[in-house]
Amino acid sequence: MKKAFIAMILMAVFMIAGGGIISMVLTSLIGGGIEQSYIYPIYGGIIALTGVVVGVSQSIIEEIKDLKKLLKNENR
Repeated sequence: MKKAFIAMILMAVFMIAGGGIISMVLTSLIGGGIEQSYIYPIYGGIIALTGVVVGVSQSIIEEIKDLKKLLKNENR
């Protein structure tokens, strides 16, 4: 749970402080004018959220594997 809170805080700081950088990068990659510029921080958030979901999923998989090993050793 501690890692999830740290990830949420870091992503909030990244999106607030890095929103302008993300907007500039996505503008050069995707294109569009001022009327689409409000969408770019949302795209950045989706990309960051994808990374967080993958990281948390990997952590959960490792915990399940460790639990299976522990239960297997207790049954012997």
